[in-house]
Amino acid sequence: MSLDKDTIEKRIAILDEDIVKIKQNLQNLEQQKIETVGMINALNGARQQCQSFLNKVSDDEPDASDSSDVE
Repeated sequence: MSLDKDTIEKRIAILDEDIVKIKQNLQNLEQQKIETVGMINALNGARQQCQSFLNKVSDDEPDASDSSDVE
């Protein structure tokens, strides 16, 4: 394989195409990261809400010492 100007310019063109593809891939990954962080935040918020409901249910139930096994 000879190393001439045409060969080098073709190689540069291929590398430029690869750079564009990799940059697009990086943008997609950054968008996925943003969406994933948002999903984690939403899930944590839902978990906190469930924990709050659980605490309210526990507060509304009588303590074991307050209830009798005999009516």
